[in-house]
Amino acid sequence: MGTFVICNDAPKRFHKNFRFFFSRPEKWYSCKRFKAMSNFKSSGVALPIFSLPDPYGIGTIGQGAREFIDFLSDAGFRYWSLLPLGPTSYLDSPYQSTASKALNPYFIDLVDLKERGLLEPRELNSLDWGADPRRVDYGKIYENRMNVLRIAYKRFLKGKGEGYQRGYTSFIRQSNAFYDYSCYLSLKERFGGVAWYDFPKPYNLYTPSLFRRTKKENLSDVHFHLWTQYIFLRQWDALRDYAKKKGIVLVGDIPFHVAYDSVDVYRHPKNFRLGKDFRMTESAGYPPDVFYDRGQAWGFPLYDFDYLKKSGYRFLKGRLDLALSLYDVVVFDHFRGVLENYRLPAGSQDGLNGTWEEGPGEDFLDTLRLPNERIVCEDVDFRSDRMQEILLKYHYADMRVLEFAFPREKGNFNKPSNYPYPCYSFSSTHDCLPLRGYFESLSTEERGKALEELNGLCFHFGVRPSTEIPSEMRRAVLELNLASLSEVAIQNMPDLLDQGAEGRINDPSKSSGNWRYRITEEDLSKSLSRSLRRENDFYGRSS
Repeated sequence: MGTFVICNDAPKRFHKNFRFFFSRPEKWYSCKRFKAMSNFKSSGVALPIFSLPDPYGIGTIGQGAREFIDFLSDAGFRYWSLLPLGPTSYLDSPYQSTASKALNPYFIDLVDLKERGLLEPRELNSLDWGADPRRVDYGKIYENRMNVLRIAYKRFLKGKGEGYQRGYTSFIRQSNAFYDYSCYLSLKERFGGVAWYDFPKPYNLYTPSLFRRTKKENLSDVHFHLWTQYIFLRQWDALRDYAKKKGIVLVGDIPFHVAYDSVDVYRHPKNFRLGKDFRMTESAGYPPDVFYDRGQAWGFPLYDFDYLKKSGYRFLKGRLDLALSLYDVVVFDHFRGVLENYRLPAGSQDGLNGTWEEGPGEDFLDTLRLPNERIVCEDVDFRSDRMQEILLKYHYADMRVLEFAFPREKGNFNKPSNYPYPCYSFSSTHDCLPLRGYFESLSTEERGKALEELNGLCFHFGVRPSTEIPSEMRRAVLELNLASLSEVAIQNMPDLLDQGAEGRINDPSKSSGNWRYRITEEDLSKSLSRSLRRENDFYGRSS
């Protein structure tokens, strides 16, 4: 393989993005060769919780998650990149949550509840959780999951649930963080699942007295939803402790925007630019990009940054504080929204008719003082001089995606030869076709150009060149990710499994059928683990 050398007399102008690292010569000037950088360079895998193996229809934060952590550790990885953990609603998207400061009860480990006497085996095994172990059947999950949790809750109230009884009373007394979510969900259930703006009067407009009345009228339901948050946190704490013992860093994702049908907007409408009766007249979206040539209409309400500024951005700070308490590293999704936001008329079907407007910028970042060592700024396929200045000023790592580099014009910031050290490089993302599927989708001309650029980079990094076979091109891209200078190289799990279109997690151009991807226990084989360990060892990224 090729050797990357940082000599003792390396000039400080070596790369403009390294300038704040050269102030620490004890860490950099002693690095003689690429492989010697294993203390500084790591790798990881991107896989959502819902994609994990589990006997009851959807991945959870229980045994399946611990086994995946074992797999990562054995394979030499150090990072696990997750999608948001919030409760989902319309279209099952983790970016369309009913509460940005709550946790998805679907991810509670039912096996753990069974082992603690809160559920009987027959109560789980008699239900239909879906026929395909590689796809989440959200219809079945919706039908069965909450009903099973209510059975467990009733047994919990009778004193069962060894290990969970102690601490629950204190949690209920101090559960202000989840009180709003629990009241809101009980109201949605009461009114047939409609959004808050379609609640009957007077429930369609939030008041503190209305929530007090809701709690009184629906005390059992409110406490049940609080209990799901308690159980999730207890299981999550156990999972984090397990990950820490195994040396695995949990990387979480926080969406910039929040859903209109959420307790966030219902409870705090003045944080958003809404019209009469708090109806949306404009919404957030994105212009045509690498994912969809007609752009995207997200349907999220736009923030009123002037109003937020008066409170010191308390609403956004609370969301970030929760994320930092859950994860070791936080991916700040759509970081471009800090700089500028794309405004569309409400009800837009695509992103063709929007305009850009300025975001809160440095005032927001100065106020929040985010810990730079724990923040990764995501906005794939976008870079500007202002974005670069922000990243350098605040020492934030950013995110690169290798799939977007082939075929691309020279100098594209997603090309591995252009990576600075402080970045997280992803082979592909949850919104992408997996690498093999992507190369299969290219025309003969496009694939030929991609192969030429790919092999040029292989020569540069000392990676074995590829043939025109899509699976081989995938292999070369994964190795380039490991060989690059990025601090953390994240491999998307469908790429590691050499999957095509069937491994896509989300297609932004489609409004349904997304977020269903799952792996099986057979995918986490010892042979794959050993192969990935050899690659991580070879490129100096083993944990």
